[in-house]
Amino acid sequence: MPAHPVFERALIVEDLDEPRRWLAEILPQALPAVQRVDTAATLAEARECMRAHAYGLALVDWGLPDGTSESLIGELVAARPDAVVIVATIHDDDTHVFPALRAGASGYILKSQPGAEVMAQLRRIEMGEPALSPSIALRVLRHFRAAPAPAPEVPAPAGTPEVKLTEREIDVLRLIAKGYRAPEVAPLLGITAFTVSSYVRDIYRKLGISSRAEAAMEAARRGLVS
Repeated sequence: MPAHPVFERALIVEDLDEPRRWLAEILPQALPAVQRVDTAATLAEARECMRAHAYGLALVDWGLPDGTSESLIGELVAARPDAVVIVATIHDDDTHVFPALRAGASGYILKSQPGAEVMAQLRRIEMGEPALSPSIALRVLRHFRAAPAPAPEVPAPAGTPEVKLTEREIDVLRLIAKGYRAPEVAPLLGITAFTVSSYVRDIYRKLGISSRAEAAMEAARRGLVS
């Protein structure tokens, strides 16, 4: 399987020294495409790293000395829409899991697991699958099974204009909604991955969305995917 250039430089945000060193050690073992790992112990340090780099891969703890990582997750995704942001924490309850996923996290793993299990979950990223601890995956499934049926969608008021996208933005949205990432979209459209990321950023801004799941829903609503 070819290496993913998007993963070449990764960021780990963890305030405790031992877990930070441990994650920095196992991440390149799980994902050989990772060539460089930057680390930060606080939100402020993470943002300082982000001033120099738009990370394609990040592992972030939820609770940090200067706040939760909720806003940081959104900033990582805004800086690089194809970024894979994984929350690595000890918390496995709804009050932590769902805010993290709503913020734009692509996965959620528990640091309390054995190293081999954490590495196995991280390896799923290369296959385009979410890195989720089994207990977290079950929690998400139970949540949606227990959720009430959604209310019928209320159509927009008559005369409300739909946000217009260019033809190229529509092409990018269609492929992103099908699960392709920027490095995979680029050759299909004959453009660079950087250009794809720029299109994705513009699409997210125009549509007022912040995650791949929302992009897929919008593409389905527009009839771009079935």
